[in-house]
Amino acid sequence: MLESDEDGAPGRGKIIQRHKREMKALLEQKRIESGKLMSFAKAKRENKKIEARQEKRDLEDKYKALEDAMKQRHAEELRQASDETPEEASDQPPQASEYVEVEADEGTPGTRKSRAQKKKNLLAEIEKELREGPKE
Repeated sequence: MLESDEDGAPGRGKIIQRHKREMKALLEQKRIESGKLMSFAKAKRENKKIEARQEKRDLEDKYKALEDAMKQRHAEELRQASDETPEEASDQPPQASEYVEVEADEGTPGTRKSRAQKKKNLLAEIEKELREGPKE
């Protein structure tokens, strides 16, 4: 048994699963609310295109803010969980997806090709580090 099981605190995997469920629920809620908005075709017929687009933008902005806040909270929870169990965190190397999320959050402008190339280079560096082992 893991020490986190004995302490009653959920493990890192359980926390990540919960985060994924929460994110999926938020996206589902966004999809449902966006379905309630006036369709662009109907707005065009009623000469309310501008209002319909503004409603859509407002909804997108609202959910973008909620999603960003949720990502921040999730990152903080993972940091706290790793602080509580440092021996488990040192056993497993960080996953490539964690590096990619950090890279994507920096908000560097660029084309799709350049972002894909940066991602590819980053993954190559991570794989190289894993093959070489810890630096001494």
